[in-house]
Amino acid sequence: MFSKVDLHIHSNHSDGRFSPEKIVSIAAVRRLRTISITDHDNVFGVSAALKIGKKIGIEVIPGIELSVKKDDRDLHLLGYYIDIDYPQILSYIEFFREERLKRAQKIIEKLDRLHVHVGLEEVMSRANGAPICRVHIADVIIKKGYARNIHEVFQTYIGDTAPASVPKFKIYPEEAIQLIADAGGLSFIAHPGSDISPVGILELNDVGLNGIETIHSRHNQSQQLYYHKLAAHYNLLESGGSDCHGDDMHESLIGKLHVPEEFVNKIKAYREYIQPTAISSPKSYRAYEMGKPSE
Repeated sequence: MFSKVDLHIHSNHSDGRFSPEKIVSIAAVRRLRTISITDHDNVFGVSAALKIGKKIGIEVIPGIELSVKKDDRDLHLLGYYIDIDYPQILSYIEFFREERLKRAQKIIEKLDRLHVHVGLEEVMSRANGAPICRVHIADVIIKKGYARNIHEVFQTYIGDTAPASVPKFKIYPEEAIQLIADAGGLSFIAHPGSDISPVGILELNDVGLNGIETIHSRHNQSQQLYYHKLAAHYNLLESGGSDCHGDDMHESLIGKLHVPEEFVNKIKAYREYIQPTAISSPKSYRAYEMGKPSE
């Protein structure tokens, strides 16, 4: 039996395998009522999903997943109900696209020194216009016979502790929360797992965090209960989703986690009575580059 809600799905506009149209079609087959396309650092898949969702009666919440770093830990922030045409969002996306391209070039240079020869043009062709993600590099590595599968690529070459690893550009969480708020959206800490302490969540709450993704495919029941209680304690909203990327292993996850419709109802009620407050947008982002902040 599938849930009626899945608020964390990736399309082929970031590191997912499925088009937005296919995601909505799968959601329809599984009789979901509400989904959110939350691609990494871009919103280009949202419009197509909104269009087909409206046609077949599935609510699509415009979303995004932003890469941030706090206290030397990598975190992700989900933004829901953002204005996908908001100039600062589009400016950030273009900025981040360039940073991903720079990262890809560095990874390719490291791979070359490992005698794994991958061309930037090949990777860009695989990305097909989407911001370059490691999965695009991995696909080319597999195609050229240097590895058998994604797991082997990450384990051997480009995973976080592998020899060709290059850290992804990230911004400070307060900047991401501000950007989401400016775009009229609500911010949620994604799949916190064990990556952030209750004190860390309280600190984010103090700078405008709206909620916690309590239900996630990597959260066990104990973690779900823990974050549910923490959300209640801090008076934060809850969200949940499969984090489906659409490959063979994850396709069946769409809608499979039991995310209560009540989550969506409470988010809508919050938006109706307490509209997100826009804050002046930053003109530049402070990056964590190789573990160190840079201007």
